[in-house]
Amino acid sequence: MSSDIPENKHITRTTMSKKKRNGEQFNVRVSKEAKDKIVANAALLGISQAKYIEHLAVNGCNVIEIRNERFIEYVGKAEADLNKMGNNLNQMARAINLGKVDLVEKNIELFNNAKKTFDQLYSKLVEHEEKITLK
Repeated sequence: MSSDIPENKHITRTTMSKKKRNGEQFNVRVSKEAKDKIVANAALLGISQAKYIEHLAVNGCNVIEIRNERFIEYVGKAEADLNKMGNNLNQMARAINLGKVDLVEKNIELFNNAKKTFDQLYSKLVEHEEKITLK
């Protein structure tokens, strides 16, 4: 078997510790939540965690505001509805405190509708969260 390496020579592997590394090492402590976000965002972008952090430090990030007039109108209407429901819930709490259970039973449906509306509003808000992109 032919080889370009003489028989009495050893092959040495160059490892990362022996190579000259680019950049400087910078160790920091972050919360578990921050670390998880860094890991997830770097993976989402397909870059290393170090590159992700470096990019944010050097370039910052953009917040893209998405204005949707229909959504803004919906939030305004939902806010008014929630205010009305909050008022009704306060009345129910007052009735409970006064021992007027019969009034409370009549308003259980109102409470369930309030919860349903709140859940719908929350879902819409989650759909329209701020989108952050790297520059």
